[in-house]
Amino acid sequence: MKKQVLIFVSTFLFVVLFYNQGIGINLSVFALALLGLSFVQKPELLQDRKALILALCVVLSCLSNAWLFTFTTFLAVVLSSFVFRYYTVEPELRLLIQAVVYCTNWFAFIVQVFQIDDWFQYNKSKQKNTFSKIFSYLILPFLILSVFFAIYLTSSDTLFGWYQRYELDIDAVIILIALLGFYFSFVFWNTKIYEPFKTLNRSLQFHFTASQKENLKPTFEFLEIGFEKRSGMITLVCLNIMLFFFIIVFNIEHFQTIPQHFSEYSSRIHEQINSLIGSIVLAMLVLLFYFKGALNFIKNNKTLVLLSKLWLILNGILILSAIIQNTIYIDALGLTYKRLGVYLFLILCGFGLFYSYRKIHFQQTNFYLVDKMSWILFYSLVVCSLFNWGNIITKYNLTKENVDFSYLLHLRGNEKTLLKYYQPEELDSQWLKEHIERKQNEKFLSSELYYKTISLK
Repeated sequence: MKKQVLIFVSTFLFVVLFYNQGIGINLSVFALALLGLSFVQKPELLQDRKALILALCVVLSCLSNAWLFTFTTFLAVVLSSFVFRYYTVEPELRLLIQAVVYCTNWFAFIVQVFQIDDWFQYNKSKQKNTFSKIFSYLILPFLILSVFFAIYLTSSDTLFGWYQRYELDIDAVIILIALLGFYFSFVFWNTKIYEPFKTLNRSLQFHFTASQKENLKPTFEFLEIGFEKRSGMITLVCLNIMLFFFIIVFNIEHFQTIPQHFSEYSSRIHEQINSLIGSIVLAMLVLLFYFKGALNFIKNNKTLVLLSKLWLILNGILILSAIIQNTIYIDALGLTYKRLGVYLFLILCGFGLFYSYRKIHFQQTNFYLVDKMSWILFYSLVVCSLFNWGNIITKYNLTKENVDFSYLLHLRGNEKTLLKYYQPEELDSQWLKEHIERKQNEKFLSSELYYKTISLK
């Protein structure tokens, strides 16, 4: 299927799905249609394991978005669709480079759209310019017909009356929707990976080259490699001792100290956990600094490697301590998105430590860690989009004695749980029912399937 056909079909579908509609099921339908057209364009993708995994990410994100629209599901649908598309165009393209290409293509549209001979595919062996064909078959006949149509129209009262009677009422919105649909479809199907990006992509490798292993160079010209190694050992010995005592003090402080005021406890926990997350990220950056090159292959570096692995293990223990403290915090004050976000960041830090360990153990480049973490972030977004976190938070908090209803009422996707809670308690739930009715009465393409499952009887 030719590129211009895919662009125009996608644009037409975009207009049909989004004209006079909000965002809901239509976004999922559009993304699934793009996915289907991708397989029609390249049927061999059905035999590609990685392509099928990425396609599954698109499908799961679309199903989640159709069930309940949130900003997370929106991001998951859009980003998973483009990651899949970039893989079909250039399977070897790193995810980090994909992100750069993704950003540049939105701006490159301004130039690319006028390069008609590039995106409007035709048989170049016929030696006919695309613009000539468009001008001859569309623009010129349209202009001539328009002139004669206007002449005949003004010359006949009957024709002019018919024209006024059947004149198409095309508002500005549908034009804007069509332009937006063309813009999105063009950027999606006319993916351009310019040579500088390909060159940069080839330079980003997981393994050191033979010359890098042989020609060991220090970080600073004035510092010999031996001094750099000893500097790393001194630094890591001190850091390990410092972190070991900090873990002991941190855990004793939290397990023996009973909070007197929950507001102070909340503020203190947030500050401490944020600091811990920052320190863990810095820990990985320190190791990236020391093991970015020569110290991976210098002789007698076993002690340095051992100290680095020990520090990673201690940071892992610190993550477990932070998870325990966050759990105690949630048990005392309830769930919120911010407290769930703490779990997410700690888990991501755990993956970072794991791949840092593998990077040092298998003597990989720094980009190895960056690439692995970029994919972890992508898959984390897809997984997070699959859960109705608003409902999970509500169900958990309603089991507590002190419930912050003002917070729960601002969440999405918890209406069914709140309705069940209000009815046995004989509380006024009329406002909640009216909110659900408004959601249920939305147009199908703008609706969310979650609200269709709620019974108001």
